[in-house]
Amino acid sequence: MFGFGKASAAAKEREAALERSKQTVREFVQKIAGAAPEDAERMAQQLRDWCGKDRELPFEFKRKAMLRAKILECSTNMRICDERLHDAADEASAGRLSERDAKLNEARRYYGRACKLGAEEDWRKAYQRAEETLRLTGTNRDTPSRAKV
Repeated sequence: MFGFGKASAAAKEREAALERSKQTVREFVQKIAGAAPEDAERMAQQLRDWCGKDRELPFEFKRKAMLRAKILECSTNMRICDERLHDAADEASAGRLSERDAKLNEARRYYGRACKLGAEEDWRKAYQRAEETLRLTGTNRDTPSRAKV
């Protein structure tokens, strides 16, 4: 009669739209978890851009979503870095030093990204120990070096 029902219907529609938008953000953040590091970086940037432009989402929700995306991106880089270290160890045990060095360089690139994103100190130290061990692995020669000849 006096328009009381119309205001509540509009508020419900706004609330439903907000909840759909939140669910879309949650699904997008979860996609970052399974992505490759380069894709995760691109998707996290897209999320930052989207959250920066969207004025309807609550600030705290956007902050938590971006933090979660950063953690997932860091985790992805750490996982790939560990894989490259294991690949380098396999190459070193096979005696292929140039392939080992290539894998270590690639691992170092992902290590740098993970550190920039806030990797834990324990993981950083473990990486540094593993890299040092791999750098020293495979340097034994069957013949004497030039200095000893």
